Amino acid sequence: MENKLPNGAEIRLDPDEALVLFELLSRWSEDNNAPTPDASCFETTAECAVLHRLLAELEKQLVAPFQTDYRDAVDIARSRLASAWEYPTLRG
Repeated sequence: MENKLPNGAEIRLDPDEALVLFELLSRWSEDNNAPTPDASCFETTAECAVLHRLLAELEKQLVAPFQTDYRDAVDIARSRLASAWEYPTLRG
Protein backbone atom coordinates (compact mmCIF):
# COMPACT_ATOMS: atom_id res chain seq x y z
CA MET A 1 0.00 0.00 0.00
CA GLU A 2 1.43 3.34 -1.07
CA ASN A 3 1.58 6.07 1.58
CA LYS A 4 0.08 9.16 -0.08
CA LEU A 5 0.14 12.65 1.34
CA PRO A 6 -3.24 14.32 1.76
CA ASN A 7 -4.31 16.87 -0.81
CA GLY A 8 -3.40 20.50 -0.26
CA ALA A 9 -6.02 23.16 0.17
CA GLU A 10 -6.54 26.56 -1.36
CA ILE A 11 -8.24 29.12 0.83
CA ARG A 12 -9.70 32.29 -0.59
CA LEU A 13 -10.23 35.32 1.60
CA ASP A 14 -11.94 38.53 0.65
CA PRO A 15 -9.84 41.69 1.14
CA ASP A 16 -11.34 42.45 4.57
CA GLU A 17 -10.78 38.89 5.81
CA ALA A 18 -7.20 38.85 4.53
CA LEU A 19 -6.39 42.15 6.19
CA VAL A 20 -7.92 41.21 9.56
CA LEU A 21 -6.19 37.82 9.55
CA PHE A 22 -2.88 39.43 8.59
CA GLU A 23 -3.18 41.92 11.45
CA LEU A 24 -4.02 39.16 13.96
CA LEU A 25 -1.16 36.88 12.92
CA SER A 26 1.28 39.80 12.74
CA ARG A 27 0.33 40.90 16.23
CA TRP A 28 0.79 37.39 17.59
CA SER A 29 4.14 36.96 15.83
CA GLU A 30 5.75 40.36 16.15
CA ASP A 31 4.33 42.33 19.07
CA ASN A 32 5.92 41.02 22.27
CA ASN A 33 3.34 42.91 24.36
CA ALA A 34 0.29 41.54 22.53
CA PRO A 35 -1.65 38.73 24.16
CA THR A 36 -1.40 35.45 22.29
CA PRO A 37 -3.12 32.10 22.65
CA ASP A 38 -1.78 30.16 25.60
CA ALA A 39 0.62 27.32 24.79
CA SER A 40 -2.08 24.88 25.88
CA CYS A 41 -4.11 26.05 22.88
CA PHE A 42 -1.69 24.21 20.59
CA GLU A 43 -1.14 20.47 20.48
CA THR A 44 2.16 20.75 18.59
CA THR A 45 4.57 23.37 17.29
CA ALA A 46 3.52 22.30 13.80
CA GLU A 47 0.34 24.33 14.31
CA CYS A 48 2.43 27.43 15.01
CA ALA A 49 4.52 26.72 11.92
CA VAL A 50 1.37 26.60 9.79
CA LEU A 51 0.14 29.92 11.18
CA HIS A 52 3.53 31.51 10.57
CA ARG A 53 3.55 30.19 6.98
CA LEU A 54 0.07 31.63 6.48
CA LEU A 55 1.33 35.01 7.70
CA ALA A 56 4.26 34.82 5.26
CA GLU A 57 1.88 34.08 2.38
CA LEU A 58 -0.31 37.03 3.33
CA GLU A 59 2.77 39.27 3.52
CA LYS A 60 3.64 38.34 -0.07
CA GLN A 61 0.17 39.13 -1.38
CA LEU A 62 -1.13 42.14 0.56
CA VAL A 63 -0.33 45.74 -0.30
CA ALA A 64 -2.38 47.43 2.44
CA PRO A 65 0.08 46.75 5.30
CA PHE A 66 2.64 48.93 3.54
CA GLN A 67 0.32 51.87 2.91
CA THR A 68 0.12 54.93 5.15
CA ASP A 69 -3.58 54.40 5.90
CA TYR A 70 -3.06 50.80 7.06
CA ARG A 71 -4.53 51.33 10.55
CA ASP A 72 -7.64 52.91 9.08
CA ALA A 73 -7.98 50.08 6.56
CA VAL A 74 -7.79 47.49 9.37
CA ASP A 75 -10.39 49.36 11.43
CA ILE A 76 -12.75 49.58 8.45
CA ALA A 77 -12.26 45.89 7.60
CA ARG A 78 -12.93 44.90 11.22
CA SER A 79 -16.11 46.95 11.37
CA ARG A 80 -17.40 45.44 8.12
CA LEU A 81 -16.74 41.90 9.39
CA ALA A 82 -17.91 42.37 12.97
CA SER A 83 -21.55 41.63 12.19
CA ALA A 84 -20.58 38.26 10.68
CA TRP A 85 -19.91 36.91 14.21
CA GLU A 86 -22.49 37.63 16.90
CA TYR A 87 -20.91 35.65 19.72
CA PRO A 88 -18.57 36.88 22.50
CA THR A 89 -15.92 34.17 21.95
CA LEU A 90 -14.57 31.91 19.22
CA ARG A 91 -16.72 29.08 20.50
CA GLY A 92 -19.86 31.14 20.30
